[in-house]
Amino acid sequence: MVHGIRSGPDVWDPLCRLIAQDEKLAFAEPLQFRYATGVRRLHPLRVFPTIDTVADSFKEYLATEAGEFTRLMLVTHSQGGLVAQRFLARALADGEGRRLARIRRLVMVACPNNGSELLLSLRRNVLGLGHPQERDLRPLNDQVNATLRTVLRDVVHATAVSDRTCPILVSAYAGESDRVVRAASAQSVFPDSAALPGDHSTILKAKDAGHRTFTTLRRLLLTVPDAAPEHAPEATRTPAELPGLQRTVTNTFSGGRAYGPVIQGDTVHVSFPSVPPFQAPSAGLDADRSGNDDTSENGHTDRET
Repeated sequence: MVHGIRSGPDVWDPLCRLIAQDEKLAFAEPLQFRYATGVRRLHPLRVFPTIDTVADSFKEYLATEAGEFTRLMLVTHSQGGLVAQRFLARALADGEGRRLARIRRLVMVACPNNGSELLLSLRRNVLGLGHPQERDLRPLNDQVNATLRTVLRDVVHATAVSDRTCPILVSAYAGESDRVVRAASAQSVFPDSAALPGDHSTILKAKDAGHRTFTTLRRLLLTVPDAAPEHAPEATRTPAELPGLQRTVTNTFSGGRAYGPVIQGDTVHVSFPSVPPFQAPSAGLDADRSGNDDTSENGHTDRET
């Protein structure tokens, strides 16, 4: 669980209590990631980390604190969704896609995928123009957009686990009454998106097991896939990737074998095994056909595929 800006792990306490009380969720163990955030640093030797730095800290947190788990579901609130996406994008850029395979699902609640426009000038005055985390909350941030493109291409629409891709289910939720992060930004272009009751803060304050944020989280936990796909589905693989697609071209009266490249990088296996080269052609064949290496008795090319 990853909190947002000017927040902390305690924001997850209501949901964690409900998870602990649900017998069917006994398999789930909530882990709450903490990172430095706030308004202003008063200590002269300290700064607030950038989203990149927080993403690297989250990487180590998953490797150490969550190292024993074989299945993970990441749940984020607000800026925490940007942290999780940046972590995924940086891991894929480093060729660590296979290490992400145990992450089965990412759930983002009120994440400013396209920035937060509310009180932009006031936020700059409160947080300061040089606040490293505030920059990623601005609308049309280039780095946030680049991260989003990577996640869509190499995570949401990925079909196989590789060094640079890892298919993970991603769900994006907006708050019905949220004025901080509007639905267009929270849902963005993610195919699996919806809305939950509450504003930017109350969306996580589930008071009972009937609260829709909890029931949604419960449903997603109970449907976490057991395993990530290792290979692309047959329908999405190119012919060169599919096994058993060797083509054979056979001639009926000369011998030999040849190989040749074809479209899409495949290879054709050509064999001519029927008649030894030194044997005379059949009496029924015209003399000018006896030397034709790719024509059968009926004058047509004989190919088996």
